[in-house]
Amino acid sequence: MGEPDRDIETGLAKFAAQLRYDDLPANVVHDAKFRILDWIGCALAGTRTEPVRIAAGIAREMSGAPQATAIRQGEKLPMAQAAWLNGLAGHVVEFDDGHRLAVAHPGAVTVPVALAMGEYLGRSGKEIITAVVVGYEILIRLGIAVSPSHYKYWHTTSTCGAFAAEGVAASLLQLNLPAAQMALGVVGTLASGLQETFGTHAKPLNIGHACQSGIQAALLAKAGFTGPHTIVMGKKGFVAATSTDRELTLLEQINNKEFLSHTAFYKMYSSCGHTHSPLDATFSLLQENEISVPAIRDIRIDTYKTSVDLTGQLKNQTEEEAKFSLPYCIACALLYKSVTLAEFTPARLQDPTLLALARKIHIVEDESATRAFPARHANVRIEFADGRVLEKKVEGANDTPQYASLKNKFVSLAVPAVDAATALRIQEMVLDLEQMDNIASLMQKLA
Repeated sequence: MGEPDRDIETGLAKFAAQLRYDDLPANVVHDAKFRILDWIGCALAGTRTEPVRIAAGIAREMSGAPQATAIRQGEKLPMAQAAWLNGLAGHVVEFDDGHRLAVAHPGAVTVPVALAMGEYLGRSGKEIITAVVVGYEILIRLGIAVSPSHYKYWHTTSTCGAFAAEGVAASLLQLNLPAAQMALGVVGTLASGLQETFGTHAKPLNIGHACQSGIQAALLAKAGFTGPHTIVMGKKGFVAATSTDRELTLLEQINNKEFLSHTAFYKMYSSCGHTHSPLDATFSLLQENEISVPAIRDIRIDTYKTSVDLTGQLKNQTEEEAKFSLPYCIACALLYKSVTLAEFTPARLQDPTLLALARKIHIVEDESATRAFPARHANVRIEFADGRVLEKKVEGANDTPQYASLKNKFVSLAVPAVDAATALRIQEMVLDLEQMDNIASLMQKLA
């Protein structure tokens, strides 16, 4: 920990190899435990979905040594395969945390790796927390470095996330600096994930692949496998190949003990993050006004191009599509006053009242909002049959963490997969994670 690293690859490897629990401020530790809890809730809910059912079947066909728990599958898998399946489960319900400037979901590619490897290696709660923070810092800083141009085609959570997953694995394997450098070089060529997958089962598959790649790279490096020292910044490296942006300051400063992990946002809506600013504006209007849904004539939402491109159409054929449909999500907010898992059931997807309202919603690009991206500006304008107009503008979603609300969110996600007593016990264990000498008992609760 010290001066900024001009050699970015060395700085990243040093951070993964040398960060210790005692380096972490109390607020970072506190937040990291809630990050882990939030991801576990998402994963428990995700285990009940069709994509995870399919993937679990394939994982069983390909299984090997029983090393780490496959959440709610009643069995163990090789740790890289467990992280692959659990990573998919944690992202599939679109309720996991994210980072606005990095345009990525840090928990998705860090916590499943930490739990799978930590269980197999017998690591303590403090070591798990430290490894998770390593992953968050790498993903946030690398994501910011290549944004926004990287996000034009690439799924940042899985591309930059592979580097984060490798950092988690390097930390838990206790790699020395040369080995951590090699692991970084290896994972860079495994990084992948395209936005064409959005709205399909393949989107969370990207996350599972990133988790698996991170573990694979770290294990290869530990065994003596080599990779390039210049995988991030080389002429044909990751940044050059996938981005026209070069905002490197935060990458260079990764070892300066100024942590960013707690700046990620927690999702309170089970939908694509690019729907959240308009949803915040809509809920503000609902709180401030009496809104008669039948009296609505038209709704216009002005927002940034990425949101328009990814979420601007009414889509309701599948749960995955609807979570990437801003008209659908806004209609849910107005009709049901919530956008949670309950709003994406087969019955809701075909609700004629909801769909009629969604067809009144029009999404338009606001060029000033596009210029401000990755800040997430949105304006919601509701016009009523009597000519009355309500309007609300937001310049970024509400990202202030409400830890009490996160406890409630966890239970609401977990209880369909486990009973209430088990959910509360898991919550207690995670929020006291630093007291655990070995996370085996936690993983038994998740089995």
